Amino acid sequence: MEENQKDSHLETREHHVNQLNKEAKTNIFSRIVIAAFLLIIFIPCIVLGGYFWLGLIFLLALIMTHELCKAPQSIEKKFKNIIYVFAYFMMLALVFYIFLKDIIIEYQFFMNNGGEGEFAYDILRGFKSPQISLTCFCISICFFFINVFIDESFSIHDAFYFITMLFVVSLGLQCLIYLRFLPFLNAPSTLETTDTFKYFTSALLILYILIGTCINDVGAFFTGVLFGKHKFCPKISPKKTVEGFVGGVIISIIISFLFGFLLSYFGFPLLEGVLDYEHWYNILAISIIMPFTATLGDLLFSSIKRAFKIKDFGTILKSHGGILDRFDSIIVTSIATSLIILVMINGVSIFA
Repeated sequence: MEENQKDSHLETREHHVNQLNKEAKTNIFSRIVIAAFLLIIFIPCIVLGGYFWLGLIFLLALIMTHELCKAPQSIEKKFKNIIYVFAYFMMLALVFYIFLKDIIIEYQFFMNNGGEGEFAYDILRGFKSPQISLTCFCISICFFFINVFIDESFSIHDAFYFITMLFVVSLGLQCLIYLRFLPFLNAPSTLETTDTFKYFTSALLILYILIGTCINDVGAFFTGVLFGKHKFCPKISPKKTVEGFVGGVIISIIISFLFGFLLSYFGFPLLEGVLDYEHWYNILAISIIMPFTATLGDLLFSSIKRAFKIKDFGTILKSHGGILDRFDSIIVTSIATSLIILVMINGVSIFA
């Protein structure tokens, strides 16, 4: 009798927990290796901040541009080199033009007030908010639509694809810069010079965003592998399951909120006066929103790959695709969280 109950219990357990085959175990191991590799590169740049963070974003911008240029192409369809050159130039212009704009504005202000002493631009305090360049937008529209008229291999779909992807990806990268530099805008100048703030406290906000996003992906993957039974969005991503989605959301909310709340409680706020112990509800709100925007980003980029009938955007990370494949969630989440934080700081006046 007892043996029958034990057998029944084991059968029930096996019914609820998926058995991992060799391929699944290999996939898990390779994901851990890739994650460790990316952490080794990213963590030092996040901690050091400043030009180290800008340098990493510059490198990511180049790789992502290459991947989004390659995605629509095939053996029969190849873009001309001018498309590549313009895409690289426009990506860098969209991400970094804001610094040139702020330098010009601050220099004019400096000269209008006498111009005494030596002009110096503070890169950490110069980035007030993410911005989209209307000039770059108009230039991109003109360039890509002209190519539709003069290049038979370049279709109207390609034009809309490049315009959309360049602006979404560049805005996401710009928001990553903004989130790393934002704590310096709220901090007094005396605090900025301390090593604790410069290399630790100021890095917590971007770490919080990355943790909330990545934990959702990791939680959804492992929950889906172990318990996934029902397809979540088979038309776009056949491997995603409802169980994985729910598990990723719950795990992400719990871990990201505890990360932000406990650090703020012990005197290391994510963002003074906005995301701190007294404003714990703001931390909770962003923690709830992040896994949903992360999933949206994943599905958005997966739908693009599905449309082009490709598995991955690139192969730089071997079997785990390219940089865009790993940063799709981060791009959309950084945009969403930057907008929410701007609303928390300035109210709805930012939409005026």
